Amino acid sequence: MAFLQPYMLWGMLAIAVPVAIHFWYQKRGKTIEWAAMRWLGEQTTLQHRGMRLHEVWLMIVRCLVVLLLALVLSKPVVGWLNNGGRPEVIHLVQADRLVIDTYRFELEKAQRSGERIYWLGTSPQKAIDLTKMTVPASQPKYLQQNINALSDGGGKDFRLYFRNDDDLEARVYVPGKYQLFPAADSLRKSEVDIFKNKPAFGRVIRVFLDYDDAGERQTVRAALTALREVYGFQFQIEEEKSPGRYEWVFTDRPMARPQPGTVYVVSGNAPQWNAPANVIQLRDTLRMANSELVESGRLPEWLGDLFVKELGLKTANPPLSRSQLNALFEKIPATGAQAEAALRPWLLLILVLLMAAERWLALRKTVRNHG
Repeated sequence: MAFLQPYMLWGMLAIAVPVAIHFWYQKRGKTIEWAAMRWLGEQTTLQHRGMRLHEVWLMIVRCLVVLLLALVLSKPVVGWLNNGGRPEVIHLVQADRLVIDTYRFELEKAQRSGERIYWLGTSPQKAIDLTKMTVPASQPKYLQQNINALSDGGGKDFRLYFRNDDDLEARVYVPGKYQLFPAADSLRKSEVDIFKNKPAFGRVIRVFLDYDDAGERQTVRAALTALREVYGFQFQIEEEKSPGRYEWVFTDRPMARPQPGTVYVVSGNAPQWNAPANVIQLRDTLRMANSELVESGRLPEWLGDLFVKELGLKTANPPLSRSQLNALFEKIPATGAQAEAALRPWLLLILVLLMAAERWLALRKTVRNHG
């Protein structure tokens, strides 16, 4: 057995408290001299001389409550909570036609074997029919949150199917075993290189600046002007709302109902975990005093990366090699926090039962003393 917080085991020393209280209450009576009871008192003293233990079971239960509370706080992890046999196989598939066509044989074999298959998305969805994708196109950047949702407190055998492109950037931690099934488009056309092609984008991009603060509005306008001069982007920048759809909206107001097809850059608000993919959130306002991006002069570069990504103006980078992919994925033990979370409800149940037993014994003692 291992402990995630072993220092909490020092709390077991508190077992001395219920023992001390038990013996203290045994001595709380005060002897009153009374002549008529003199000979009877001497006889009783002779019969009960030495250490006496009253309500031993009550003391033991109280000690067990203290011990178990310290054990719960130390977060124990035991290996037998994990399945001793073969871990469950889970296929996590990016909802992309290239991925499905590349690994159709493996996925159909998994379907016939009754193994679980899920579509990759903002949250995993069970795949019923591989010929019909019931979820919108997803990106490999959602791998981590999908794996966390499917790990279910124990180690699994993950089979990960995804496009091998630039969307896979951050390290991914997988509890248990995993196998990678990357799909690369060998026939894809060379993408536009914004460093060699000017203008980088052939049509006008309609932008709306919706800021209460004039300084923040001026900062964003200056950054867009820099992108226009360097890459030849053609922006139609508006500060008063007019009919029609905007392709980009820069604002400091939370987006309650973002419109599909519009990219929102929201600054100065606490990030919302359930925000849609077309809402880009910044905690700080885009002002010199608040934003590191503005203070360091990196705001135009950061906005340029956003336009490159959202407009599909990526440089023609080759797919990641097998060694690069292996460096992005890391296997972590299935024990730890997940196994501790599986054990915690049982320890808490035993703790509740012990506390109920302690209350029952204490009430029984009170009734007997006053009966």
